Amino acid sequence: MNDRKIIGITGYSGSGKTTLLTKVIALLVEQGFKVATLKHAHHDIEFDIPGKDSYKLRKAGSLQTIVACNNRYALIHETPDKSVDIQTLINHFSDVDILLVEGFKDETIPKITCHRSANQKPLFIDQFTIAIACDESIKTNLPILNINEPSQIAEFIKNYFELKSN
Repeated sequence: MNDRKIIGITGYSGSGKTTLLTKVIALLVEQGFKVATLKHAHHDIEFDIPGKDSYKLRKAGSLQTIVACNNRYALIHETPDKSVDIQTLINHFSDVDILLVEGFKDETIPKITCHRSANQKPLFIDQFTIAIACDESIKTNLPILNINEPSQIAEFIKNYFELKSN
């Protein structure tokens, strides 16, 4: 897809993707890596607060609105005619060591699939799956990672990209 260090964390709802990612991100940042995340949502999301200026500008018809302060900014980009592709989203990121993508399970990026036995969902594996983070024994040729050991997953990601701690 590109030469960036991009890895997906996929799995069904309730498999622990966000919980795992928050811990893995903290571990990677602690080791000096600049980490970015891209999260897929299956529902319509609203960032603006009704009544605020940015909300009014967007609702008036602005297709792109940036809200900025001293410490952060957010770009709100309306896509009324089509959904945005993942490459367009990835292109918004700069100056990071690792981009962790949550969701987007059908995309052609390397991914770690999260699986919990209590979820009683089938295991999703495709040709881009590089490992499975789970809480049970699974027969596969893929590496099996303990979903309850975020340090193991952080090390796997670093090794996959051949990264050394900063």
